[in-house]
Amino acid sequence: MTEINEGTWTESDHPDLVDAKIITSVFSNHRVDVYVPDDVNAQTPVLVMHDGKNLFWPEFSTMGNTWGVISVVQQLPVRPVVIGAWIKDQPDVPMIRLFELTPQNVIEADPNIWTNMLIAANAGEGLPIGNEYHRMLVEDIAPAVAQELGLELVRERTALCGSSMGGLTSLYGTALYPEFYGTLLSLSTHWAYWERKIIPDLLSMLSKDPRARIWIDRGTEELDAMYEGLHEEAADYLRANGWQDGRALQAHVFAGTNHSEPVWQDRLPQILNWWLS
Repeated sequence: MTEINEGTWTESDHPDLVDAKIITSVFSNHRVDVYVPDDVNAQTPVLVMHDGKNLFWPEFSTMGNTWGVISVVQQLPVRPVVIGAWIKDQPDVPMIRLFELTPQNVIEADPNIWTNMLIAANAGEGLPIGNEYHRMLVEDIAPAVAQELGLELVRERTALCGSSMGGLTSLYGTALYPEFYGTLLSLSTHWAYWERKIIPDLLSMLSKDPRARIWIDRGTEELDAMYEGLHEEAADYLRANGWQDGRALQAHVFAGTNHSEPVWQDRLPQILNWWLS
């Protein structure tokens, strides 16, 4: 693959591309891959996704599987621009993903949650850095992509998406930037099952004006089985605070599914069609 340099965009080949391209750059040690349909214009919707290494390239992915984003998006009536960002593990911070995707303000308000999270993840020591990560997405990466492609970044056409900790941080990023993201898509949301107060602490941060559209879901197998009850508690909290089922809120349980990229790929057409409807 072509060498990628910070501050420049490089076009990358991919065997699944049809009437589209992928452009790649680097921002503060984060690789950013962007799916760009050939018919992109100023009004094209924008989907910002976490864990970009698991979206397009099997050779980079954590488990050798991807979300199959290209094949899914190419079947949509309206193809969005998809921005996938990720940072490589660093020798001195092997679990930097955990530190970046943690809802920093929630953790700093109750350090016990962070302590318990580090123990549960066997992550050693470190501090949450989620605020800088989300600032980079909103203030650096998205504007650079918009400038490169001639996009107008409009809240109603911009969504934030992730799974597991990426799902949790999608809620957090939307809470931090309610004027930027109009929809959040949180798959297999990694509710901190060892400290359930993270649910109201995080959800209470979400703006009610403007109010984001929200998708949350879980499976029933393996790690997703541990979210039983927590997912329902989160959905009930949102309903009680003004998110009505339908256009504003989708809360789903996918029976028989686990915590993996192929599962999330299967859900993605339904999720993206709901967002774009």
